[in-house]
Amino acid sequence: MKVVIALALCIAFAVVLEAGIPISHTMRHDDFEPIKEDWVEIEQHIPSYEYKYGVEDPKTGDHKEQWEHRHHDHVKGGYSLHDADGTHRIVEYTSDPKTGFHAIVKTEGHAKHPLHYGIGGGAGGGF
Repeated sequence: MKVVIALALCIAFAVVLEAGIPISHTMRHDDFEPIKEDWVEIEQHIPSYEYKYGVEDPKTGDHKEQWEHRHHDHVKGGYSLHDADGTHRIVEYTSDPKTGFHAIVKTEGHAKHPLHYGIGGGAGGGF
């Protein structure tokens, strides 16, 4: 079996040499064609989007909104929501390749907690 593989490799090597195919070649900078692209075409490949949405449901008490804008690698956005404790949380963020992700979180209002939990009113919930 080893003899057959060695013979096949020798034949392949002889075919490559006879055909004039280089076995090894070091690529140089001037071996490549310059890439010509139109700047308008490149602009179409830059990620860019903008969105905004919000929910205000008086039945469930769900109040939130979010927005974001991105152009290339620069993102700016924010969101806000009403937390279960009655406070209003507002988050604004930015992100870019140089400074990374940064968020500013603000809380408006004062947290309100019930005096007792559960149906029975005891410390364990009293179900």
